Amino acid sequence: MTRHHQPQRTCIGCRQVFGKDEVVRIVAGPAGAVIDYREKLPGRAAYVCPRLDCIQKALSRENLSRALHGRTAAPDTDTFVGQLAASITEKIRSLLTMAVKAGSLAAGASAVDDALQKGRVEMLIFAGDVSEGTRGKLCSGSPLPSRQATLFTRDEMGQMVGRELVGVVGILEKGFADAVGNEVERLKGLLNKHL
Repeated sequence: MTRHHQPQRTCIGCRQVFGKDEVVRIVAGPAGAVIDYREKLPGRAAYVCPRLDCIQKALSRENLSRALHGRTAAPDTDTFVGQLAASITEKIRSLLTMAVKAGSLAAGASAVDDALQKGRVEMLIFAGDVSEGTRGKLCSGSPLPSRQATLFTRDEMGQMVGRELVGVVGILEKGFADAVGNEVERLKGLLNKHL
C-alpha cells in the first residue's frame, strides 16, 4: 500500500507543522503582504494558521518579513482578518454555487424537509435572518445532520441558488458538505465565534 505524501508547512505564528491545506498562504506583493487563499500567486510564501492568535503572532513580530526573506509590510491584524474572512466566505459561496449546479443542494424549507425525511442531508446552513418558525419546523421533524451553520442572509442565499429569498439549504453530497464544513470551521476559528 502506498502512502500519498501531503506537503507540510510551518505556521509562522505558532511554529507548528500542518498539512498544506490546513494553513493560509501569504505572499509578498508590491504593496506588502497579500493573502493567497486560492494559492495561485507566484513568489515566496509564508503560511499561517487561520486562527486569530496565530495571525496576531505572525503579524506582531518580524516573523512575516523573515519568512518572506525581505522587508515586507505586514498589514494590521484587523485588516488581515477581514480580508481572510472575506476570502473564506467567498470560497463557501463558490462551493454552494457548485453544489447547486451539481444538483447536490436542497434549497428552501420544504425541499430541505423532504431531503431530511429521506436521510439525504449531510449539512444544513441556515440564513442568519431565517424565521424561528422555519428553524423550529425543521428542527422538530426528522433527525438533523450533525453539521449545521448559520451564514449569510436569506437574500444572499437566494442569489446563490437563483431564487428570491431562501432561509435554509441542505447539502446532499458528502464531498461538498466536507469542503463547506472545513471552511466553516476555519471561519469559526478565525472569528472566535459559533456560526
